[in-house]
Amino acid sequence: MKEAIKVTDGLEFIDASHIRIERNAFEELVVQLPDGTVQTKVEPVYAFPVSETSRYISLMDEESNEIGIIEDIKHLPHESRKILVEELQKRYFMPKITKINAIEGQFGVTQWAVETSQGDVQFGLRTRYDIDSLENGRVLIKDADGNRYEIENYNKLDPKSIALLETQL
Repeated sequence: MKEAIKVTDGLEFIDASHIRIERNAFEELVVQLPDGTVQTKVEPVYAFPVSETSRYISLMDEESNEIGIIEDIKHLPHESRKILVEELQKRYFMPKITKINAIEGQFGVTQWAVETSQGDVQFGLRTRYDIDSLENGRVLIKDADGNRYEIENYNKLDPKSIALLETQL
């Protein structure tokens, strides 16, 4: 009988308390690992971008090879944690929709006019499959151009916004 393969056998977890993350002169991420080696042009990637935004952060080198995984960013030194969070926020930039002013359908595409945490935005949606309704009223939307938006809890929107959104869910 073959021995079961453990998922963790292929994963390289990094001791977050013993790494240092900083930026170089070109604003690239530089990571000093616990063994003293230094990696430049590092890209952080969420393993679970929807459900775990502070845990299981994969660090990738410039050839997209995994250097290792930070199990929880709370174990990073303060300054390293701050830099990593900033980098992840840039990579996963997702404005929050705070109000839906209008949704109009035309030729199979719906045009949305919304207010977001970054100002007023208009975008098109190709299909209702680009709207993901998650638990606790959270909604993720991907527009026709690939931009992503989030509604943290659609039940907390104004009544008109809720009514418009429910026509699309």
